[in-house]
Amino acid sequence: MPNIFEFQNFREYLEAYYCQKKASSKSFSYRSLSRAADSAPSFVYHVIEGKRNLTKNSIMKLSKALGHTRLESDYFENLVFFNQAKTISEKTHYYNRIAEIRKPTSIKIVDKENYEYYKYWYHSVIREVVTFFDFEGDYEKLGEFLIPSITAKQARESVSLLLKLGFIRKDKSGRFVQTQKNLQTRPSLPNSFLLEKFQMEMLEIALQAYKKFTVYDRMSSSTTFSISKETFELFKLKARDFRAELAELARFDNSEDRVYQLTINLFPVSNSTR
Repeated sequence: MPNIFEFQNFREYLEAYYCQKKASSKSFSYRSLSRAADSAPSFVYHVIEGKRNLTKNSIMKLSKALGHTRLESDYFENLVFFNQAKTISEKTHYYNRIAEIRKPTSIKIVDKENYEYYKYWYHSVIREVVTFFDFEGDYEKLGEFLIPSITAKQARESVSLLLKLGFIRKDKSGRFVQTQKNLQTRPSLPNSFLLEKFQMEMLEIALQAYKKFTVYDRMSSSTTFSISKETFELFKLKARDFRAELAELARFDNSEDRVYQLTINLFPVSNSTR
């Protein structure tokens, strides 16, 4: 059966469960699953199709019919409420519960053979854009969708690279999907120059954003601290944890319509007394 902890949408999970169960048992049906959940014959089908929502009571019954463990049941309940939430505060509440319950996410490590990914800033942006922007094979249209825009040739070569590296693929419907939602790199010092070049390019684009976007479309914040070397190292750890938390929150967003770049900088602005 599908691993519920890998899903960010409970309807997609229910559909995957149904398909796997149906493949192993021809007698299995929406009717039988609905009956096991003490519901109307077409209830589960309508839930999967998005025509019905789940209540606390129906969640408990359906979770029992699906044979969930206590942890799976808890995750399923909070995932349902997260997906059905109408306000940001509700989404935040249930996301925090999901994050506490969820098993650790598998993060793909970008090894040095794939560092070509960091050669140009736009490869990471293209990797996100193609999953929600249907450019219909028009690479000029794809290039112009980026800010700043790139050429059709650059866009085409970027998509080709991402396919070659295995970072994206096409699904059965022909749409691009990511093979792994989160990427991470741990470069050694001899190989860190490519990543640093990538980060410097993103900083240059961040500076351009001050002129291109109003304060409502970007976020800028800075604070000056006087701290020890030990606290500096702690700051770095906290910043990495925060970035990982945001990456996980993005993983649960099924309504993407734009790509954002988060750049956090922490650097000395004085000499040390030590």
